[in-house]
Amino acid sequence: MENKRIDLDKYLSPFTDDISILVRDLRAKILKLDLDLDEVIKWNNIIYEKNGLVYAIVVHKDHVNLEFANGIELLDPDGMLEGTGKKMRHVKIRNSEEIESKKLTNLIREALDLNTAKKI
Repeated sequence: MENKRIDLDKYLSPFTDDISILVRDLRAKILKLDLDLDEVIKWNNIIYEKNGLVYAIVVHKDHVNLEFANGIELLDPDGMLEGTGKKMRHVKIRNSEEIESKKLTNLIREALDLNTAKKI
């Protein structure tokens, strides 16, 4: 079975070049860690699913949020996560250097491991 992928150019067409670059870089990082994720557009956001919702890329005017569906369960030793919802937490991303950080990679991996470990 082939994984679902979105038409990224179409999705990014209304956004500035700076925001589009952040989304492309973040998307590449996520998919590099697991090509088996399904990628869909829901609620006008890019959603990544594997055994349920894992992440969402949420575009704002001057930054991008990487939302973690089960963020409350992540260890987050570096204190990167923000938010006060019941389950979801996010990291604000303002530049490509933040995307390349090992700390963000660790959070992305941890969230994926958490969803992979859940029983279907």
